[in-house]
Amino acid sequence: MHAVKALIVAASFFSLASPLPETVLMTGPLPEQSAQQADGTWHIRLSDNWTRKDGERWINLQLHQGDRRQMGVGVRPSELQGLPSADENLSARDVRFTLRRDAGTFDFTGSFTNGLGAGTFSFSQNPGYVTAMRGRFGQLDDDDVMRLAIHDVSREFVSAIEREGYKPDLDGLLRMRIHGVDAKYIQDMRQAGFDKVPVDELVKTRIHGATPQYVQAMATAGYRGLSLDDLVKTRIHGATPEFVQDVKKAGYDKLDIDTLVKMRIHGVTPEFIREMRELGFKDLSIDELVQVKIHGATPSYIRQLRELGFKELALRDIVQMRIHGVSIDFVKEIRALGYPDVTVPELVKLRIHGVTPEFIKEVRDAGYKEMSVGDLVDFSIHGRRWLRKRG
Repeated sequence: MHAVKALIVAASFFSLASPLPETVLMTGPLPEQSAQQADGTWHIRLSDNWTRKDGERWINLQLHQGDRRQMGVGVRPSELQGLPSADENLSARDVRFTLRRDAGTFDFTGSFTNGLGAGTFSFSQNPGYVTAMRGRFGQLDDDDVMRLAIHDVSREFVSAIEREGYKPDLDGLLRMRIHGVDAKYIQDMRQAGFDKVPVDELVKTRIHGATPQYVQAMATAGYRGLSLDDLVKTRIHGATPEFVQDVKKAGYDKLDIDTLVKMRIHGVTPEFIREMRELGFKDLSIDELVQVKIHGATPSYIRQLRELGFKELALRDIVQMRIHGVSIDFVKEIRALGYPDVTVPELVKLRIHGVTPEFIKEVRDAGYKEMSVGDLVDFSIHGRRWLRKRG
Protein backbone atom coordinates (compact mmCIF):
# COMPACT_ATOMS: atom_id res chain seq x y z
CA MET A 1 0.00 0.00 0.00
CA HIS A 2 2.81 2.41 0.94
CA ALA A 3 4.60 1.56 -2.29
CA VAL A 4 1.44 2.34 -4.32
CA LYS A 5 1.08 5.74 -2.61
CA ALA A 6 4.74 6.52 -3.31
CA LEU A 7 4.23 5.74 -7.01
CA ILE A 8 1.15 7.97 -7.18
CA VAL A 9 3.02 10.86 -5.53
CA ALA A 10 5.98 10.41 -7.87
CA ALA A 11 3.72 10.30 -10.93
CA SER A 12 1.97 13.49 -9.82
CA PHE A 13 5.30 15.25 -9.32
CA PHE A 14 6.69 14.35 -12.72
CA SER A 15 3.43 15.28 -14.46
CA LEU A 16 3.82 18.82 -13.04
CA ALA A 17 7.54 19.10 -13.73
CA SER A 18 9.25 20.06 -16.96
CA PRO A 19 10.29 17.24 -19.29
CA LEU A 20 13.58 15.60 -18.30
CA PRO A 21 16.60 16.51 -20.43
CA GLU A 22 17.55 13.84 -22.94
CA THR A 23 21.01 13.52 -21.33
CA VAL A 24 19.40 11.87 -18.31
CA LEU A 25 18.02 9.03 -20.40
CA MET A 26 21.12 6.84 -20.36
CA THR A 27 21.64 3.19 -21.16
CA GLY A 28 23.93 0.81 -19.28
CA PRO A 29 24.54 0.70 -15.53
CA LEU A 30 23.49 3.70 -13.48
CA PRO A 31 26.24 5.70 -11.76
CA GLU A 32 26.89 4.68 -8.17
CA GLN A 33 24.65 6.61 -5.79
CA SER A 34 24.90 7.12 -2.04
CA ALA A 35 22.36 5.38 0.18
CA GLN A 36 21.79 3.95 3.66
CA GLN A 37 22.71 6.81 5.97
CA ALA A 38 24.09 6.72 9.51
CA ASP A 39 24.63 9.62 11.90
CA GLY A 40 26.87 10.45 14.82
CA THR A 41 29.17 13.04 16.32
CA TRP A 42 32.82 13.86 15.61
CA HIS A 43 35.70 15.73 17.16
CA ILE A 44 39.20 16.68 16.08
CA ARG A 45 42.03 18.29 18.00
CA LEU A 46 44.25 19.76 15.29
CA SER A 47 47.23 19.83 17.65
CA ASP A 48 46.91 16.04 17.90
CA ASN A 49 48.94 15.44 14.76
CA TRP A 50 52.06 13.71 13.56
CA THR A 51 54.28 13.55 10.49
CA ARG A 52 55.05 10.26 8.78
CA LYS A 53 58.25 9.32 7.02
CA ASP A 54 56.90 10.64 3.73
CA GLY A 55 56.71 14.10 5.32
CA GLU A 56 52.90 14.26 5.24
CA ARG A 57 51.03 15.56 8.25
CA TRP A 58 48.23 13.46 9.74
CA ILE A 59 45.55 14.30 12.29
CA ASN A 60 43.34 12.12 14.46
CA LEU A 61 39.62 12.03 13.64
CA GLN A 62 37.26 10.60 16.27
CA LEU A 63 33.74 9.41 15.43
CA HIS A 64 31.04 8.50 17.96
CA GLN A 65 27.64 6.92 17.60
CA GLY A 66 26.34 7.17 21.14
CA ASP A 67 27.56 4.38 23.38
CA ARG A 68 27.39 1.89 20.52
CA ARG A 69 30.50 2.81 18.56
CA GLN A 70 33.63 4.89 18.87
CA MET A 71 36.23 4.95 16.13
CA GLY A 72 39.45 6.82 15.63
CA VAL A 73 41.49 7.09 12.47
CA GLY A 74 44.43 9.07 11.17
CA VAL A 75 43.65 11.18 8.12
CA ARG A 76 45.58 13.67 6.01
CA PRO A 77 44.05 17.16 6.24
CA SER A 78 43.92 17.18 2.43
CA GLU A 79 41.40 14.30 2.60
CA LEU A 80 38.92 16.48 4.50
CA GLN A 81 37.50 18.37 1.55
CA GLY A 82 36.16 21.77 2.57
CA LEU A 83 38.05 22.00 5.88
CA PRO A 84 39.05 25.70 6.10
CA SER A 85 42.58 24.87 7.23
CA ALA A 86 44.49 22.50 9.48
CA ASP A 87 45.97 25.29 11.55
CA GLU A 88 46.29 24.26 15.18
CA ASN A 89 44.58 27.50 16.29
CA LEU A 90 41.71 27.35 13.80
CA SER A 91 38.49 29.00 15.00
CA ALA A 92 35.48 28.93 12.69
CA ARG A 93 31.70 28.51 12.86
CA ASP A 94 29.39 26.53 10.60
CA VAL A 95 32.22 24.44 9.17
CA ARG A 96 31.30 21.84 6.56
CA PHE A 97 33.68 19.28 5.12
CA THR A 98 33.63 15.84 3.53
CA LEU A 99 35.63 12.62 3.69
CA ARG A 100 35.10 10.46 0.60
CA ARG A 101 35.86 6.76 0.64
CA ASP A 102 35.12 3.99 -1.82
CA ALA A 103 32.66 2.52 0.71
CA GLY A 104 30.79 5.81 1.12
CA THR A 105 30.95 9.46 2.11
CA PHE A 106 31.16 11.18 5.50
CA ASP A 107 29.63 14.67 5.62
CA PHE A 108 30.64 16.76 8.64
CA THR A 109 29.15 19.92 10.12
CA GLY A 110 30.32 21.74 13.22
CA SER A 111 32.74 24.39 14.44
CA PHE A 112 36.29 24.92 15.66
CA THR A 113 37.60 26.85 18.65
CA ASN A 114 41.36 27.21 19.01
CA GLY A 115 41.96 24.09 16.94
CA LEU A 116 39.39 21.92 18.75
CA GLY A 117 36.59 20.91 16.40
CA ALA A 118 33.31 19.11 17.09
CA GLY A 119 29.94 18.55 15.51
CA THR A 120 27.78 15.97 13.80
CA PHE A 121 28.29 13.75 10.78
CA SER A 122 26.27 11.62 8.44
CA PHE A 123 27.60 8.64 6.53
CA SER A 124 26.10 7.59 3.18
CA GLN A 125 26.97 4.16 1.84
CA ASN A 126 28.05 3.63 -1.78
CA PRO A 127 25.64 0.96 -3.13
CA GLY A 128 28.08 -0.10 -5.85
CA TYR A 129 30.73 -0.79 -3.23
CA VAL A 130 28.29 -2.68 -1.01
CA THR A 131 27.14 -4.83 -3.93
CA ALA A 132 30.69 -5.66 -4.97
CA MET A 133 31.78 -6.50 -1.43
CA ARG A 134 28.72 -8.65 -0.82
CA GLY A 135 29.67 -10.56 -3.93
CA ARG A 136 32.99 -11.34 -2.28
CA PHE A 137 32.07 -11.74 1.38
CA GLY A 138 28.33 -12.33 1.58
CA GLN A 139 26.03 -10.18 3.70
CA LEU A 140 27.47 -6.95 5.12
CA ASP A 141 25.71 -5.08 7.88
CA ASP A 142 25.79 -1.30 8.27
CA ASP A 143 28.49 -1.50 10.94
CA ASP A 144 30.73 -3.47 8.57
CA VAL A 145 30.35 -0.86 5.83
CA MET A 146 31.07 1.98 8.27
CA ARG A 147 34.26 0.31 9.49
CA LEU A 148 35.41 -0.46 5.96
CA ALA A 149 34.79 3.16 5.02
CA ILE A 150 36.53 4.84 7.92
CA HIS A 151 39.64 2.72 7.40
CA ASP A 152 39.44 3.09 3.61
CA VAL A 153 39.28 -0.58 2.67
CA SER A 154 38.66 0.12 -1.00
CA ARG A 155 37.85 -2.38 -3.72
CA GLU A 156 41.27 -1.74 -5.22
CA PHE A 157 42.94 -2.53 -1.88
CA VAL A 158 41.02 -5.82 -1.65
CA SER A 159 41.86 -6.77 -5.24
CA ALA A 160 45.55 -5.96 -4.74
CA ILE A 161 45.69 -8.16 -1.63
CA GLU A 162 43.93 -10.99 -3.48
CA ARG A 163 46.40 -10.71 -6.38
CA GLU A 164 49.15 -11.48 -3.87
CA GLY A 165 47.44 -14.78 -3.04
CA TYR A 166 45.54 -13.74 0.09
CA LYS A 167 41.81 -14.01 0.72
CA PRO A 168 41.34 -12.67 4.25
CA ASP A 169 37.95 -12.13 5.84
CA LEU A 170 36.67 -8.62 6.62
CA ASP A 171 38.37 -8.47 10.00
CA GLY A 172 41.63 -9.58 8.41
CA LEU A 173 41.34 -6.89 5.73
CA LEU A 174 40.66 -4.25 8.36
CA ARG A 175 43.68 -5.29 10.42
CA MET A 176 45.86 -5.26 7.32
CA ARG A 177 44.64 -1.81 6.31
CA ILE A 178 44.89 -0.32 9.79
CA HIS A 179 48.46 -1.52 10.26
CA GLY A 180 49.71 -0.82 6.75
CA VAL A 181 49.97 -4.34 5.34
CA ASP A 182 49.33 -3.62 1.67
CA ALA A 183 50.35 -5.41 -1.53
CA LYS A 184 53.71 -3.60 -1.64
CA TYR A 185 54.49 -4.68 1.92
CA ILE A 186 53.67 -8.31 1.06
CA GLN A 187 55.96 -8.11 -1.99
CA ASP A 188 58.78 -6.60 0.08
CA MET A 189 58.43 -9.30 2.74
CA ARG A 190 58.54 -11.96 0.02
CA GLN A 191 61.71 -10.43 -1.37
CA ALA A 192 63.17 -10.44 2.15
CA GLY A 193 62.64 -14.21 2.28
CA PHE A 194 59.20 -14.49 3.87
CA ASP A 195 56.61 -15.87 1.45
CA LYS A 196 53.05 -16.94 2.23
CA VAL A 197 53.19 -15.46 5.71
CA PRO A 198 49.78 -15.71 7.46
CA VAL A 199 47.87 -12.46 7.77
CA ASP A 200 48.18 -12.37 11.56
CA GLU A 201 51.94 -12.76 11.31
CA LEU A 202 52.21 -10.02 8.69
CA VAL A 203 50.21 -7.69 10.91
CA LYS A 204 52.42 -8.56 13.88
CA THR A 205 55.56 -7.64 11.94
CA ARG A 206 54.06 -4.24 11.11
CA ILE A 207 52.86 -3.57 14.65
CA HIS A 208 56.31 -4.27 16.10
CA GLY A 209 58.36 -2.85 13.24
CA ALA A 210 59.91 -6.10 12.01
CA THR A 211 59.68 -4.76 8.47
CA PRO A 212 61.63 -5.83 5.38
CA GLN A 213 63.98 -2.92 6.04
CA TYR A 214 64.55 -4.20 9.57
CA VAL A 215 65.22 -7.72 8.23
CA GLN A 216 67.97 -6.25 6.04
CA ALA A 217 69.42 -4.20 8.90
CA MET A 218 69.67 -7.28 11.11
CA ALA A 219 71.31 -9.21 8.26
CA THR A 220 73.87 -6.42 7.87
CA ALA A 221 74.53 -6.63 11.61
CA GLY A 222 75.37 -10.33 11.19
CA TYR A 223 72.01 -11.96 11.87
CA ARG A 224 70.78 -13.59 8.67
CA GLY A 225 68.04 -16.18 8.35
CA LEU A 226 66.19 -15.17 11.50
CA SER A 227 62.65 -16.42 11.96
CA LEU A 228 59.80 -13.94 12.11
CA ASP A 229 59.39 -14.76 15.81
CA ASP A 230 63.02 -13.85 16.46
CA LEU A 231 62.74 -10.65 14.45
CA VAL A 232 59.61 -9.59 16.30
CA LYS A 233 61.18 -10.53 19.63
CA THR A 234 64.24 -8.38 19.00
CA ARG A 235 62.05 -5.43 18.06
CA ILE A 236 59.79 -5.79 21.08
CA HIS A 237 62.73 -5.80 23.50
CA GLY A 238 64.97 -3.38 21.63
CA ALA A 239 67.71 -5.82 20.64
CA THR A 240 68.10 -3.84 17.42
CA PRO A 241 71.03 -3.58 15.01
CA GLU A 242 72.06 -0.40 16.83
CA PHE A 243 72.11 -2.29 20.13
CA VAL A 244 74.11 -5.10 18.50
CA GLN A 245 76.75 -2.60 17.36
CA ASP A 246 76.94 -0.94 20.78
CA VAL A 247 77.35 -4.30 22.51
CA LYS A 248 80.03 -5.28 20.00
CA LYS A 249 81.94 -2.08 20.83
CA ALA A 250 81.70 -3.05 24.50
CA GLY A 251 83.55 -6.29 23.67
CA TYR A 252 80.72 -8.79 23.27
CA ASP A 253 80.50 -10.06 19.71
CA LYS A 254 78.47 -12.80 18.00
CA LEU A 255 75.92 -13.16 20.76
CA ASP A 256 72.85 -15.22 19.97
CA ILE A 257 69.42 -13.64 19.76
CA ASP A 258 68.21 -15.01 23.10
CA THR A 259 71.24 -13.54 24.87
CA LEU A 260 70.72 -10.15 23.25
CA VAL A 261 67.08 -10.18 24.26
CA LYS A 262 67.97 -11.24 27.81
CA MET A 263 70.37 -8.32 28.07
CA ARG A 264 67.66 -5.89 27.01
CA ILE A 265 65.01 -7.36 29.29
CA HIS A 266 67.25 -6.97 32.34
CA GLY A 267 68.83 -3.66 31.37
CA VAL A 268 72.36 -4.83 30.65
CA THR A 269 73.28 -1.90 28.45
CA PRO A 270 76.70 -0.85 27.13
CA GLU A 271 76.58 1.99 29.67
CA PHE A 272 76.04 -0.50 32.50
CA ILE A 273 78.94 -2.64 31.24
CA ARG A 274 81.18 0.44 31.13
CA GLU A 275 80.26 1.45 34.70
CA MET A 276 80.98 -2.04 36.02
CA ARG A 277 84.36 -2.02 34.31
CA GLU A 278 85.21 1.34 35.84
CA LEU A 279 84.54 -0.26 39.24
CA GLY A 280 87.06 -2.99 38.46
CA PHE A 281 84.77 -5.72 37.14
CA LYS A 282 86.32 -6.06 33.70
CA ASP A 283 85.75 -9.60 32.48
CA LEU A 284 82.22 -10.42 33.49
CA SER A 285 80.20 -12.80 31.36
CA ILE A 286 76.78 -11.78 30.09
CA ASP A 287 75.16 -14.18 32.59
CA GLU A 288 77.08 -12.52 35.46
CA LEU A 289 76.03 -9.09 34.28
CA VAL A 290 72.42 -10.25 34.07
CA GLN A 291 72.56 -11.64 37.62
CA VAL A 292 73.98 -8.35 38.86
CA LYS A 293 71.08 -6.46 37.30
CA ILE A 294 68.43 -8.94 38.43
CA HIS A 295 69.48 -8.62 42.06
CA GLY A 296 70.14 -4.88 42.01
CA ALA A 297 73.88 -4.98 42.66
CA THR A 298 74.13 -1.75 40.72
CA PRO A 299 77.19 0.49 40.32
CA SER A 300 75.52 2.96 42.66
CA TYR A 301 75.09 0.27 45.35
CA ILE A 302 78.71 -0.85 44.96
CA ARG A 303 79.99 2.72 45.26
CA GLN A 304 78.00 3.29 48.43
CA LEU A 305 79.35 0.05 49.94
CA ARG A 306 82.88 1.24 49.22
CA GLU A 307 82.15 4.55 50.88
CA LEU A 308 81.22 2.53 53.98
CA GLY A 309 84.59 0.78 53.86
CA PHE A 310 83.74 -2.39 51.95
CA LYS A 311 86.33 -1.82 49.23
CA GLU A 312 87.50 -5.28 48.16
CA LEU A 313 84.30 -7.22 47.90
CA ALA A 314 83.94 -9.97 45.32
CA LEU A 315 80.95 -9.62 43.04
CA ARG A 316 79.34 -12.79 44.46
CA ASP A 317 79.42 -11.22 47.96
CA ILE A 318 77.77 -8.05 46.66
CA VAL A 319 75.08 -10.09 44.94
CA GLN A 320 74.49 -12.11 48.13
CA MET A 321 74.05 -8.90 50.10
CA ARG A 322 71.44 -7.69 47.63
CA ILE A 323 69.66 -11.06 47.50
CA HIS A 324 69.19 -11.03 51.27
CA GLY A 325 68.24 -7.38 51.53
CA VAL A 326 71.39 -5.91 53.04
CA SER A 327 70.65 -2.34 52.07
CA ILE A 328 72.89 0.64 52.69
CA ASP A 329 70.47 1.89 55.35
CA PHE A 330 70.53 -1.53 57.06
CA VAL A 331 74.33 -1.42 57.29
CA LYS A 332 74.26 2.10 58.75
CA GLU A 333 71.59 1.20 61.32
CA ILE A 334 73.44 -1.93 62.49
CA ARG A 335 76.65 0.06 62.88
CA ALA A 336 74.83 2.81 64.79
CA LEU A 337 73.56 0.18 67.26
CA GLY A 338 77.13 -0.62 68.30
CA TYR A 339 78.44 -2.98 65.64
CA PRO A 340 80.91 -0.81 63.66
CA ASP A 341 83.03 -3.76 62.53
CA VAL A 342 80.22 -5.96 61.30
CA THR A 343 81.34 -8.08 58.33
CA VAL A 344 79.52 -8.92 55.12
CA PRO A 345 78.85 -12.57 56.13
CA GLU A 346 77.49 -11.32 59.47
CA LEU A 347 75.25 -8.78 57.79
CA VAL A 348 73.88 -11.51 55.53
CA LYS A 349 73.26 -13.82 58.53
CA LEU A 350 71.45 -11.04 60.39
CA ARG A 351 69.12 -10.55 57.44
CA ILE A 352 68.57 -14.28 56.85
CA HIS A 353 67.49 -14.79 60.48
CA GLY A 354 65.42 -11.66 60.81
CA VAL A 355 67.73 -9.71 63.10
CA THR A 356 66.52 -6.22 62.33
CA PRO A 357 67.38 -3.00 64.18
CA GLU A 358 63.94 -3.24 65.79
CA PHE A 359 64.68 -6.78 66.99
CA ILE A 360 67.98 -5.68 68.52
CA LYS A 361 66.19 -2.90 70.42
CA GLU A 362 63.56 -5.37 71.58
CA VAL A 363 66.28 -7.72 72.90
CA ARG A 364 67.97 -4.87 74.75
CA ASP A 365 64.68 -3.76 76.27
CA ALA A 366 64.34 -7.32 77.59
CA GLY A 367 67.63 -6.87 79.49
CA TYR A 368 70.12 -8.40 77.06
CA LYS A 369 72.50 -5.51 76.57
CA GLU A 370 75.82 -7.06 75.50
CA MET A 371 74.97 -9.32 72.58
CA SER A 372 77.42 -10.22 69.83
CA VAL A 373 76.22 -10.67 66.26
CA GLY A 374 76.39 -14.44 66.80
CA ASP A 375 74.35 -14.10 70.00
CA LEU A 376 71.72 -12.06 68.20
CA VAL A 377 71.40 -14.63 65.44
CA ASP A 378 71.14 -17.46 67.99
CA PHE A 379 68.62 -15.52 70.02
CA SER A 380 66.57 -14.82 66.91
CA ILE A 381 66.50 -18.53 66.07
CA HIS A 382 65.62 -19.79 69.55
CA GLY A 383 64.42 -16.90 71.71
CA ARG A 384 61.51 -15.22 70.01
CA ARG A 385 58.92 -17.46 71.65
CA TRP A 386 60.37 -16.61 75.06
CA LEU A 387 60.34 -12.89 74.32
CA ARG A 388 56.68 -12.99 73.23
CA LYS A 389 55.75 -14.93 76.37
CA ARG A 390 57.60 -12.48 78.63
CA GLY A 391 56.05 -9.51 76.86
